[in-house]
Amino acid sequence: MNEAPSILLGLSAAAAFALIATGIWLLRQPSGSRLKAVLMMVAGVVILFNAWINTLPMPARPVPAAAAVQP
Repeated sequence: MNEAPSILLGLSAAAAFALIATGIWLLRQPSGSRLKAVLMMVAGVVILFNAWINTLPMPARPVPAAAAVQP
């Protein structure tokens, strides 16, 4: 993998884990906002999902039917 994209994906994963951990911490606080905590955890999961999608390989291009059949 190229160095710049892997650094960005690593930073996004670290930010997502920080959001999730802070959301869990906020949920456990007696005076914490439950809605804010849940939204932080959902945002962290969405960031992790986007990072996972960006690490998938590109699909192969389909071969046109006219180029596949040659007389």
